[in-house]
Amino acid sequence: MKKASYVFIFLLVLALIFIIGFRSGQRVEKTNKVIDFVLSITPTSVPPTPTPISYKEYKSKRWGLRFTYPSNLEVKESTNTPVILFEIIKK
Repeated sequence: MKKASYVFIFLLVLALIFIIGFRSGQRVEKTNKVIDFVLSITPTSVPPTPTPISYKEYKSKRWGLRFTYPSNLEVKESTNTPVILFEIIKK
């Protein structure tokens, strides 16, 4: 092979290494921006407090049934079948 062929192959490999390094640098820069953004977010000073759930007790003398349920539900009992429905009370 001629000396010019070796020089041409060397330049192609050098260009390929430059392109791969440039693309890798872009990915690193993008990752660094994401990390900087996440680290710049300040946490809230007071975490939100959950509201406690209160419960009611349901008793059915007709069907001999008793259970507790959250107070934000409304119990509706069918008059002729053993069906109990729950509806969410909207405040």
